[in-house]
Amino acid sequence: ELQDYTEELLMIPNQWGLINELGIFRNESVTQHSVIVESSEGTLGLIKDRVRGERNTVNRNRTRTTRAFPIPHFPEDDAITPEDIQGKRAYGSADAAETLDNVRLRKIEDIRNKHAATLEYARALAITTGDIYAPNGTVAANYYTDFGVTRKEVDLVLGTGTTDVKSLFSEAVNFSQDNIKTGDLISGYTVLCDTKMFDKLIGHNTVQEAYKFYTSIQEPLREGLRSGWYRRFEYNNVEFIEYRGSYPNGDGTSSSFIPVGGGNGEGFLIPRGTRDTFITYFSPAHKEALVNTLGEEAYLFEYIRPRGDGRDIESESNFLNLVRRPQAIVRLYSSN
Repeated sequence: ELQDYTEELLMIPNQWGLINELGIFRNESVTQHSVIVESSEGTLGLIKDRVRGERNTVNRNRTRTTRAFPIPHFPEDDAITPEDIQGKRAYGSADAAETLDNVRLRKIEDIRNKHAATLEYARALAITTGDIYAPNGTVAANYYTDFGVTRKEVDLVLGTGTTDVKSLFSEAVNFSQDNIKTGDLISGYTVLCDTKMFDKLIGHNTVQEAYKFYTSIQEPLREGLRSGWYRRFEYNNVEFIEYRGSYPNGDGTSSSFIPVGGGNGEGFLIPRGTRDTFITYFSPAHKEALVNTLGEEAYLFEYIRPRGDGRDIESESNFLNLVRRPQAIVRLYSSN
């Protein structure tokens, strides 16, 4: 029987890319498969007066520490065989045959999306836990441990209506400003939070009271706060963004970008506008022709099989999301 075919129905997974869109991480290409970070601790103090002719005070040298971080390797391969094309109908067509170009385009698009998703999740992991993303254990490191700092955590107690939320936000921002030590002018602060924290925040008594009688750019009591995929809300000069991004693990479970801590809300306050706090290093591909060249974000190679029975597609991405000042990130949570 004759049938009418509609346009192809593409079931494409959501491409979460908020961290990339915010521009928090600065990209930098390197020629080697590891990076060395040398930090120096300067000294600052007031100079005391002395009687002329008395021995002067002496400045102290800076203390320097060197740390090396290997760059993980993320390969993903595919292939195009005659079976992918022979006798296959093109998507959305009733009688047109499949083509090599269409098959190649779909496979390359899927691979590219996987590399982008991996980079986004790895950046979120570095922000929320301080870990380098390497699930198979080829690289094991934690920035809080390696840099010898303790993560600041602030309990917002959003389940209590009388909590002074504004002062707790100020505590978090003040700590980040006091400890970032970059010399940069911070352009602002953003909190990446899960749905529970976002809902608890905009529903808290003190927050609602602040917007009850006064008009503003945002009207959380009267209007929706969604911008595209994300709900955004600014309070006490801090931007809150609900990040619901997650990716399937392949075993029926999924990994959320913002981990659910105690189940009452989780968020991470991060500074914006700094140049060397968050850096993504890209190293070259594992190919002889690319040895000691500047790394690219992702590579893709296509090889025709010598017997003419298909072609192989190889791809890889080699990156390290380095949080050079993990003490500038503050974890926000609610204990009730």
